[in-house]
This record gives sequence, C-alpha cells and structure tokens, in this order.
Amino acid sequence: MLKKSISVIVISCVASFILSCGNSENKKTTEKKDTIKVAKKEKVVINKKFTDIAMFVAGMAVDDKSELYKLSKTESFKNYSAQTDSSWGKLEKGRISKMKGWSEKELVDLNKDLKTLFYPFSGPDFLHVHTFFPKAEKYILFGLEPVGSVPDMKSMTNETLTPFFSSLNTSIQDAVSLSFFKTIDMSKELTTSQVPGITPVLMLFIARTGHEIIDIKPWEIRDDGKITYIDKFTNLKGKESFNKGVEISFVEKGDSVVQKLYYFSADVSDAEIKNNTKATKFFDNLDENVITMVKSASYLMHKSYFSYIRNIVLKKSKAFFQDDSGIAFRYIDRKNWNVKLYGKYNGPIKLFSKCYEKDLKEAYINDSLKIKPIDFHYGYGKTSALLIARKK
Repeated sequence: MLKKSISVIVISCVASFILSCGNSENKKTTEKKDTIKVAKKEKVVINKKFTDIAMFVAGMAVDDKSELYKLSKTESFKNYSAQTDSSWGKLEKGRISKMKGWSEKELVDLNKDLKTLFYPFSGPDFLHVHTFFPKAEKYILFGLEPVGSVPDMKSMTNETLTPFFSSLNTSIQDAVSLSFFKTIDMSKELTTSQVPGITPVLMLFIARTGHEIIDIKPWEIRDDGKITYIDKFTNLKGKESFNKGVEISFVEKGDSVVQKLYYFSADVSDAEIKNNTKATKFFDNLDENVITMVKSASYLMHKSYFSYIRNIVLKKSKAFFQDDSGIAFRYIDRKNWNVKLYGKYNGPIKLFSKCYEKDLKEAYINDSLKIKPIDFHYGYGKTSALLIARKK
C-alpha cells in the first residue's frame, strides 16, 4: 500500500469487553465506549446471493442454481478464472503458507481469544490480516479508498465482463505479487464504474480465503462515534466518502462461528482529523485491548503530522505487529513495551529514504543474537523487518 493518506476498514465478529476488577459500574462504562457492538449469538444463515457474487468476482465456480451460473460459462469468466486460480495457487503455496506457519509459532498469544484486530491504513487488505490473525471476532480496517458497493451482476453481459475482470485483476495484482497495495493505483482502480470502491475487493478476498457471506451492510459514523446502518450504498468519492463504511459478516465454510469485517474511509492526518469529530469519537471509543497490525503504511506514523493516529495505536493496543513503515522506533518506549525484532533491517526503499531509522538499525545490531529470521516478504523492501511490541 504505497499510501499518501489513509483509509479505514473495519472487520469484526463480536464486540470486545474490557474487564475492570470486578466493579460492575466500571464495566458498564467501558462497555458503552466500545465503538461497535455486536450480538454474541447470531443465527448462521448463508446469503447465497452475496456469497455467489463474492465467488464470481474471485474467479471461483458457482453452482447451477446460482443466478450467475450462465455468466460463469462465458469465455471472459473462464479466462479470468484460469488466471486467478494460477495466481492464487502460487501465492498460497509460497508466501501465504509461510506466513501462516510463522503466525502459528510467533503470534500464538496474540491470536488467543482475539476480539478486535485493528488495521490502520489497510486499504482492502483482508488477505494478509486474515493470514496472520485468522480467528479475530472483529476486524476494523480503514483507508482513503471509498467503500463503494456490492457489484450489480444482473447488469453484466459478456461484453462488460472483460473490463470488469481487468479492473479487478489490476486492483489486486500488487497485493498478490508484492504483498501490498499502491495507494495511487488504488485511488484510480477503485473509483471506476467497473469496480466501484473497496467492497468488491473485500468480497473477493473473503471468498478466496475460504469463507461464505452472511450479510453485507452499509453504515456511517454517528455524531457520538458509534455506527448506524444506512439503507443503501452510495458511490461517493473523495471527502464525501469519509466516515462511510461496510460491515461484512462471514463464516468459514463448514463452520458456525461468525466473524465481522468493518471497513470505512477516513483521512487521519492531524490537519484533517481535528475537524472530523465523528471519527475522533469513533477512535476514542475503540476497545482498549486491541491487537494492531500495520504493513506498508508509507511511514505515515513516523511523521509529526500523524501524531493523533499514532497515539491512538499506542494507547488502545495491548500489542502491535508491524514492519518498519509503522510507528517509528523512537516513539516506542521500551519501559512500557516488550519489543521483539525479526528479519533484517536495511532501511526503507528509495522512495522513503528519508525515513531511515538509525536507532532501529542499532537495535538490530545490539539484539542480533535474539533476532529470528523470517522466510517470507512483508512490506516494501527486498528484506523485511518485523517488530512485535507487547504492552508490559
């Protein structure tokens, strides 16, 4: 995600509750501050329409009872399906399988009973957040990209499918081949008539990671920072899309445990966020014990003018997992955080050369005997530097 600004996606299953030393009055207070409340038990009824659309945009076969079955027999779909099957097969056998294996060893404690996973500057990257944190009840993602809407497949013809699949392919190609999205590219690719915003890409990733969809709901942030569902999606662009989001409820095939993904669009630079009280209240109400993931975030939280969101991550997270493009090392007080380093730090790519961290390089040198190697690519450079900080 080469990001010049920021967007917000939110994914989830169940609201996270903060325990307060047995004081029921305090417990009620903290529960009220939860940004997104979800019922503990929900009836699992697969929405075949949404699931079929997700599978179709992912290039996966639908059954003969599907409204999309006829379209799935077109040459456009067959070509797209063959191409995506090949790309995803290589991806899963290579980078994704290595990431899963690493997560099962190094992120065991963070994945245990995980309620809320927070992913700033994520764009539509459900693929990687799910790879590292597959069982989170609730995922909250955000970015600059507009939410968009569920694609209207009824209006598709054999002629319009080709540009539609071409736009989808272009939208996800960076994530598949490079492990990150390019913000400049995404801003162009996700504002077309073929792929109107983030929602179709999220659906694609949900299908490709082996899930079925229960429901998809548009929402917006209220004045009090809570979310309220709205009647329909609107294909808004630019600032008109800010504070608008989507909730996707889904389950793993064959399972009954509902998970929820929330994505919304927002600019969280200090200059913009100070005038967006809806968003600041949303973040202030965020659970106090989230796990935060940051990847390929354009080094935004290195900068003085992204202090608000940096402080939110440090305040709200019980742990955060990032590459060197996340929170600058100088902002991580090791009196308050247990820090573990992985991989190699050779500095940023040329585009972000000014964000070189001398103190992080020294930490890699001084802690070299404790640093574990990684066998997958994460972030921008040819080598990957990973950091896990657990709050003491």
